Amino acid sequence: MRGKAGLIIIFFLALFLRLYRIAEYPAGLNADEAAIGYNAYCLIQTGKDEFGHSWPIAFQSFNDWKPGLYFYLVLPFVKILGLNELAVRLPSVIMGALTVLVIYFLIKELFPKENKFLISEIAALMLAISPWHLHFSRGGWETNAATFLITTGVYFFIKFFKNPKFLILSSIFFILSLYTYHSARIVAPLLVLGLTTIYRKTIFKKENFKFLAVVFLISLVLIAPLIFSFFGPAGVSRFSGVGIFADQGPIWRVNELRGQHPNPYGQFPKLIHNKYFEYLTRFMENYLRHFSGDFLFIFGDEIQRNKVPEMGQLYLIEAIFLPLGFYFLLKNRPENWQFLLWWLVVAPVASALTFQSPHAIRALNMVIPLFIIISYGIVNFFQVFNLRKKFFFSIVLSSLFIILYLWNFAFYLHQYYVHYPKIYPAAWEYGFKDLVDYVKENQEKYTKIYVTNEYDQPYILFAFYLKYSPKVFQKEAKLTERDRFGFSTVPNFGKYYFGSINLEKLKEESAGQKIMIVGTKKEIPDSATIIKRIYFKDGKTEAFRIIEL
Repeated sequence: MRGKAGLIIIFFLALFLRLYRIAEYPAGLNADEAAIGYNAYCLIQTGKDEFGHSWPIAFQSFNDWKPGLYFYLVLPFVKILGLNELAVRLPSVIMGALTVLVIYFLIKELFPKENKFLISEIAALMLAISPWHLHFSRGGWETNAATFLITTGVYFFIKFFKNPKFLILSSIFFILSLYTYHSARIVAPLLVLGLTTIYRKTIFKKENFKFLAVVFLISLVLIAPLIFSFFGPAGVSRFSGVGIFADQGPIWRVNELRGQHPNPYGQFPKLIHNKYFEYLTRFMENYLRHFSGDFLFIFGDEIQRNKVPEMGQLYLIEAIFLPLGFYFLLKNRPENWQFLLWWLVVAPVASALTFQSPHAIRALNMVIPLFIIISYGIVNFFQVFNLRKKFFFSIVLSSLFIILYLWNFAFYLHQYYVHYPKIYPAAWEYGFKDLVDYVKENQEKYTKIYVTNEYDQPYILFAFYLKYSPKVFQKEAKLTERDRFGFSTVPNFGKYYFGSINLEKLKEESAGQKIMIVGTKKEIPDSATIIKRIYFKDGKTEAFRIIEL
C-alpha cells in the first residue's frame, strides 16, 4: 500500500474511526467539553464568554483559565450545527485525522533514505488505529489540537532545511500550540530548543540571518498577547492547582524524615532532607512512569475518562517493536535520529510537573515519536530477514504480526464500544442530557431545582443542554472560591442550585415551596418517593434519582 492511494486509504480510515457515532461515543459529554461548547455559544450570542470577558485569549471556565484556541475552532461548528456534542468534537476529529497525514509526510522528511521501506505508511496506519490517539481524537480535547499543531510545526521546521520560507509556517504552528493547551507551553519551547541546538550549524548560516530576523519579529508579534496574559490570573492559575508544588506531600515527607534525626533542626538533616530534593524526586518518579510498561501496554492511565478498560495506551504487540525501534535507531543512526529521541525525552515533561502522573492527556504528544520509533523497529526487523533471504520465514512472521495486530485492534474496538460505557459509566457524565430533558419538561412546577454535585461541574452541563441564555447567565453566575485543586464552580443560576444533597436540610429550607431534588442513589434512599430515575448507558445502573418536596 504505497503512494497516494495508500495514503488516501489510511486517511479515510483514520477519519472514519474518529467520526463514527461521535455524538454517542464517548457516552456522555464531559464538563470540559461542555465548557468549550457553551463558551463558544456565549461568544456567538454576546461576544463574551460565560463570565462576561470579551473575546478572551484564555477562558476562565472553572477558574483554570483554559487556553482559548480550541474554543474558537469550535465556534463556527456551534454556529452551523448548533450547541451539541457533534459541534464540540468535530474539530478534534478533523485535526486527529490530519495528524495522521502529517506524521506520514514528517517521516518522509526525517528519514529520506530509509523511507523506501514503508516507515511513513506503517507509522501513519498505526497512528490511525492507535487507542491512545483515537481516544483523544473522539472527544473535544484541546490536547489533540495541540498535538496536531506541534507535529505540523516540527514538519515545517524540517522542511526549512530545503526552503527557508517554511520556518515562518513552523513558527506559526508552534505559537498556535501555545494558545491551545497548557502542556504545549512547556513541550513546544523544549522542542524548539532541541531543534535549534541540534541543527544550529544549518540554521545559523550567514545567509539565513536576515530571514531569521524576520521570523523572530513575526513570532514576537504573534506571541505578545500570550506573554501579556501571563501577568494576569491565567498565567499561574492552572499550575498552582495541579502542579506538583501544589502537593504538600513532599513537604510533609521532609518534616517526617527530619523528625527521625536526634537534632531535626541541625544543618545535616536540612542538607539531606529538603523540599527541593523531594520535589525533584517526585518529578523524576512522575516522569519515568510515562515510560513504564504498566502505563504504555497494560493498564494505561488511572483516570477512567482517559482510557478504555483492560488496555494500556498502546497495543500490547507494540511492546515488542518499541525496544527494537530503539535498538535499530541507535545502531543505524539515520538522519535526524537525535531529534527524534529528544522529542520523546521532552514529551512527558509537562505531565510530570503535575501531581497526576502518568497522565495520558498531558503527554499525548508522546504518540508521535513513539510511533515513529515503533514503525522504524518493525521495518528494520523484517528487513533483516529479507537481507538474509529468509523470505518464507519473513512471510510467516509478517502474517502472524498482521493477525496479532488486527486482534489487538478488534479487542480495542470491542472494549470501547461495548464495555467502556458500562465498566466506567460515570466517566463521561452520561445521564445529564436525559436529566436536563426531564427537568425542562417539568421545571415550571417547581420554585427551585437542586442538583447533586457528585459528578464533575454539573452547572456547565445544565447550561449546555438547556442552551441557557448567555446574557442571563453572565449576570447570574458567580464562581466559588478555589478548591484544593485550584478549581471553582458556579453554585447556582436561575432556579438551579448545585451542591451536595442533604434531604433534612432541604426540607427545612424549602418550607412552603415546591422543589425538585436530583441526587444519587447514596443521597436519596430507597424509602423516598422517587418520581424519576435516570440511568447510565447500560440502562441498569442509576445515575440520578429525582424526588420532589
